[in-house]
Amino acid sequence: MPRYSVTHRTRYTHSTPVGSAWQSLHLQPRNEASQHCESFELHVAPHPTDLASRLDYFGNKHHLFTLHEAHKELTITSRSIVRRDEPALTMPGLTPPFAEAPGLAERAVIEEDFSLGQYLHPTPYVPLLSEALALAGELGGDLDRGVSSLDWLALFGDRFHRAFTFDREATQVSTPLSEVIAERRGVCQDFAHLLISCLRQLGLPAGYVSGYLLTQPPEGRERLIGADASHAWVSAFIPGAGWVDYDPTNACFAGSSHIVIARGRDFSDVSPVKGLFSGGGARILETGVTVEFAD
Repeated sequence: MPRYSVTHRTRYTHSTPVGSAWQSLHLQPRNEASQHCESFELHVAPHPTDLASRLDYFGNKHHLFTLHEAHKELTITSRSIVRRDEPALTMPGLTPPFAEAPGLAERAVIEEDFSLGQYLHPTPYVPLLSEALALAGELGGDLDRGVSSLDWLALFGDRFHRAFTFDREATQVSTPLSEVIAERRGVCQDFAHLLISCLRQLGLPAGYVSGYLLTQPPEGRERLIGADASHAWVSAFIPGAGWVDYDPTNACFAGSSHIVIARGRDFSDVSPVKGLFSGGGARILETGVTVEFAD
């Protein structure tokens, strides 16, 4: 089981002093069947008036703090050691044909777990756009619906991946999915939200996963500290297999290099750092993530 060291730094710099700050954090890796967070440290400067933690509705560790000391710079640094194993996937042949999956998922909502229903409906960052449904038809309309649901997801995900170009400059958090579809460009958050919209409209419950991905530098080059960023992928409910994580940015099922931080319906549920400031004028936000093998 690989062990990873993760450092996530966020720095706000303001043009004028901030009177008060209220911040909400999802930075601590989850404990799951394939993952264990061995240690977690959180450092905030200036030191907050109060710092509390709780488990949120989705089972994520949620930290909150209030800062009433006047400041022009706020730095939030988290450090984690995480053990991450390769998630176990159900054999494709043991999952039902994709043609049966939406009906089985609907039955699961009614008879087994009503909370699954929230992963079929629109959410703030995942509207059920007609353009997304048309995209689903474009990419998967000719796929054999008789193949197993896991095989269908892999085939559809591969086509989705090849239809879009990763471009860090193409979008912002506020960029609507309709623009992502039109331009066929975006980042991992865009691709996760768009794939979720497609899957929900095809009848599969789908959620959003925030986390980190161990990236390898090009051959012959040293890895850059802070070069990594937060990553995002999709979790789809597959009847017969349960929740299965799929990464549309890399066209693969999530593996031992995918470190899970939080799970929710979309980005609004699991934003790593968000909050409010009183005063402060113009603001610059800088983030840096480093993921490397732990000693």
